[in-house]
Amino acid sequence: MQLTCETDRLQLQCLTSASALAVQNFYKENQKYFEPYELTRPEAFYTIGFQTSVMDWEWKEMQAKHGLRYYLFLKSDPSFIIGTVNFSDIRFGCMQKASIGYKLDHRYWHHGYIQEACTKCLEIMFREYGLHRIEAHIMPSNLPSIRVIQALGFTYEGLEQESAEINHQWQDLYRFAKLNPYTSSTIQ
Repeated sequence: MQLTCETDRLQLQCLTSASALAVQNFYKENQKYFEPYELTRPEAFYTIGFQTSVMDWEWKEMQAKHGLRYYLFLKSDPSFIIGTVNFSDIRFGCMQKASIGYKLDHRYWHHGYIQEACTKCLEIMFREYGLHRIEAHIMPSNLPSIRVIQALGFTYEGLEQESAEINHQWQDLYRFAKLNPYTSSTIQ
């Protein structure tokens, strides 16, 4: 399991709860941009205590290979988080799949950073974790995210009705998926 990796322009790092303040700042800076598309958050979400607890839990999930989150930093200025790519609900055995999620600081939109980071992370999940399938679940109104996932080669599979509670309302989500391009699912 890689705790750090790089792309041409980015450093990707798995962080411990020692970085909770930086994570809290990232979410606070982008609150109004992220919340319309995020699962309903508890009141304490923007506190250091909450972020510390979440990061401790995510670290345990990563150790157990049930989840993985990379925080994104610019190589040219690695002083603060500009985004995150995460994989949740990682399953092995006969399922071999996970769900992808990503966020990017609004000040860095439209520069290809999230696609660059996701490309690297997908390679890790397919090659190192050996997963067969990665799914993405996106609100139909989140057109920028849909463009990203399509550029990454995901295929639209359908509509999941009332699939997630977002802003205290059940929302439909589009489901997209990408199969491992390094293995064949064809039986010979």
